[in-house]
Amino acid sequence: MIKLTIPGRPISKSNFKLHNVHGQAWMPSTGKHSKYLAYENMIAGFINQQYFGDTIEEDLITILKLYFPNKRMGDLHNYPKSICDGIEKSGIIKNDKQLKPVLLFDFIDKDNPRVEIELQSMMYPMLYLKSNLYIKENLKLKFSLLLSILYIFNQA
Repeated sequence: MIKLTIPGRPISKSNFKLHNVHGQAWMPSTGKHSKYLAYENMIAGFINQQYFGDTIEEDLITILKLYFPNKRMGDLHNYPKSICDGIEKSGIIKNDKQLKPVLLFDFIDKDNPRVEIELQSMMYPMLYLKSNLYIKENLKLKFSLLLSILYIFNQA
């Protein structure tokens, strides 16, 4: 399993899209909307400081723990795209399509907002469940993870 930490408040991709006269979304590389690209690059930089292995080519169970400084977090479902784009940009994976399923959890930590990323091989999900990783986490988190992994096995 690979554990990565990205300091700072998560940024949602949906807040930075602009639309042209034909309604097509695009992402500007300069101006106030370029914060998203800077966030992607920041994620890639922190990942490259923490992971030194080869590029991963297999599908990965992806757990994203978002720690916000307060309850003003917006729509949680908009955050994974920016984080997954940053993971891909880092070169740790070939394509963010490999990150499936993506499990998303939110927490409040006013002193240390951050994103914690955990990547686990799809080949060994039961080892993940048997590990001591979630002993200190709340029961809801363990139960959600168990349901998600059981869902994966039922779909195969």
